[in-house]
Amino acid sequence: VVLAMTAIGKDPTNVAGFDLTKPLANFDQTCFQGINGPMFALIALDSGAYELPTADEGITQATKDMYIELLLEKQLENGGWSLMGGEAEIDVTAMALQALAKYQDRKDVAEAVEKGLAVLSERQNDQGGYQYNAAESVSSESVSQVIVALAELGIALDDSRFVKNGNTL
Repeated sequence: VVLAMTAIGKDPTNVAGFDLTKPLANFDQTCFQGINGPMFALIALDSGAYELPTADEGITQATKDMYIELLLEKQLENGGWSLMGGEAEIDVTAMALQALAKYQDRKDVAEAVEKGLAVLSERQNDQGGYQYNAAESVSSESVSQVIVALAELGIALDDSRFVKNGNTL
């Protein structure tokens, strides 16, 4: 909802007196489901350069650095990310890159981003898209997530890493 409010030019820190960014201050609650939470927290907070509010007493106060560290910790050996571990997932890897894009001035983040980009590049098929499953379904969602990641990272769609047989995303 923070993203939607920002997109329409409204202030998500005061919606009928409620600060929609406030729940993002609760590190444990934001991260309980896995890496989706910190990814969306960073993306939402950075969509309007919002600061994290102060968490209520007894709650683990989140920081952007805590969210970044968790994402870096969850990066797979091959450089991608996955919701459940195992093989890197294109959508999840692209979302992680979107979340980390604003923090590339950190060496550890820049290295993680490069590894993630390598996974996305090597998994791209000859038509410029991504296979979703063993049935070889092409996923427009994966292509869309990668396009958004590249845009966030300031990488052109015709970057040589993402052109396969003359085909781009």
